[in-house]
Amino acid sequence: MIGAADILRAQVLVVDDSPVNVLLLERMLGAAGYSAVSSTTDPRAVCGLYREHRHDLILLDLKMPGMDGFEVMQGLSEIETEGYLPVLVLTAEPGHKLRALQAGAKDFISKPFDQVEVLTRIHNLLEVRLLLREARSYGQLLERYDPLTGLPNRVLCRELLTRALAASTGGATDVAVLCVAVDRLKDVNDALGRLGGDALLRSVRDRLVACLGPRDAAAHLEGGVFALVVTGAADAPRGAEAVATRVRAALQRPLQLEGAEVAVTASIGIAVSAVDATDAETLMKCADTALHEAKSAGRDHWRFYSEEMNARAREALAMENALRSALEHDEFVLHYQPKMRVVDGAWSGAEALIRWDRPGHGLCPPSAFVPVLEHSGLIVPVGSWVIRTACRQIAEWARCGLGFVRVAVNVSAQQFLRDGFVQEVAHALGDNGVPPEWLDIEITESCLMSRREQTDQVLRELKASGIRIAIDDFGTGYSSLSYLKRFPVDSLKLDISFVRDLATDPATAAIAVAILGMAHSLKLKVIAEGVETETQLEFLRRHACDEVQGYLCARPMPAAEWASVQAARA
Repeated sequence: MIGAADILRAQVLVVDDSPVNVLLLERMLGAAGYSAVSSTTDPRAVCGLYREHRHDLILLDLKMPGMDGFEVMQGLSEIETEGYLPVLVLTAEPGHKLRALQAGAKDFISKPFDQVEVLTRIHNLLEVRLLLREARSYGQLLERYDPLTGLPNRVLCRELLTRALAASTGGATDVAVLCVAVDRLKDVNDALGRLGGDALLRSVRDRLVACLGPRDAAAHLEGGVFALVVTGAADAPRGAEAVATRVRAALQRPLQLEGAEVAVTASIGIAVSAVDATDAETLMKCADTALHEAKSAGRDHWRFYSEEMNARAREALAMENALRSALEHDEFVLHYQPKMRVVDGAWSGAEALIRWDRPGHGLCPPSAFVPVLEHSGLIVPVGSWVIRTACRQIAEWARCGLGFVRVAVNVSAQQFLRDGFVQEVAHALGDNGVPPEWLDIEITESCLMSRREQTDQVLRELKASGIRIAIDDFGTGYSSLSYLKRFPVDSLKLDISFVRDLATDPATAAIAVAILGMAHSLKLKVIAEGVETETQLEFLRRHACDEVQGYLCARPMPAAEWASVQAARA
């Protein structure tokens, strides 16, 4: 194992054309106990020095006369035979950071220097470098350490936790595990690219480590998930809560990445040895279960593990497995709720609503299982099944003499933004001989605003094919309405929360009237959801709402019943 003394004896080379910066770094390292620090202000001498001494770490300025840091790294890469360039770059220019990582640098420090940041990054990189040499092969190193952050990985984290639990035997101390997940890491990756996301994780690493005490440890488990092993002196729950508080405060301070200011939050799950488990594997599972609970609470929360959570987790897993089986065994069915034209009371189409005919449970409403579909990713194949089944039903009604019926289907963001979605819809229509104008795609405002360029492209392709687009639950999402001009949508669905209070809340009624007026000025139709009373219908009629949907018109019904009722109305 690499100890603190090994790290302090490591050979460090400081390269900067500014003697002042060299002196500052030498004094900083000397005061921290590093005993083998050398320096040069001549970048052309670096390759020769490294060839002779094989330094464990090179602190390399990027902007130097005669030969810049990128040229130095190019020369070093030709010398280094192990495929690991031990370079920590120094730069005052944010735009150079990602380029430096692409050139082979393992991390960067921003000028002007922050002493805690400098010493933390030097320590982490030296530990990785020395372990790499001790292990003799990079593959062996990867068995225990994460190459991105230099922190212990899941395997070593479990070992460290086992040691901490063994040391706590007898009750003198307790151990807590905190699973810390960076919220919405995918959004950062989408905005700044993968390298930007990697830089974010390194910055999160530094802030997490700064929140820990000398007997604690941090690990990087996967993606945006870290683990903190906290050894407390009397009251582990309070100690863990204090660490969680520090973590939230540390991450809420904006980070500078690629010249942009990025604010992140974290969800935290906590398990404590005194009350939850006495072995490392179970304790980590408890913390992971608590993490999922924290995420479900809306993110930027922490939750302690409880047995009730474990029961919910087992229930959710059983539900997910049952849903996979349901798709394989054709247990899903579609019910159809009519849409009615306000002007004449005629049915103008239907919305396809999924139900689950679960063996032993009867017909389950979507609220009971759609969240599990979304969390598990099953929403994509199930959503594809809905589109195919709806198109098949449109064709069946036409063959039965009802003519083509316009059917709307709800599409999740995961399905809508998946490669090949437009082609999938086209095949479902073509295979059943259904003209595109008889299918409506309903998406939410949040889906509309996710990955805007890709969303815009998908919408335009659907629109060009003749499919109509509706924004579902309108009014509950984004406050900016400028996207209504940008995206090619055809109609808005006034959310049920507005319709419900039309007769009792003047403010709600005013908002509904404003939405109707705005939509019509943009030549968009408005469909009101959840209409249940004649008073609501009369209000919507007075303000020229185009269509309504709700129990006043009809409840959702199986396809055969829908056809029978429609035929009787004809």
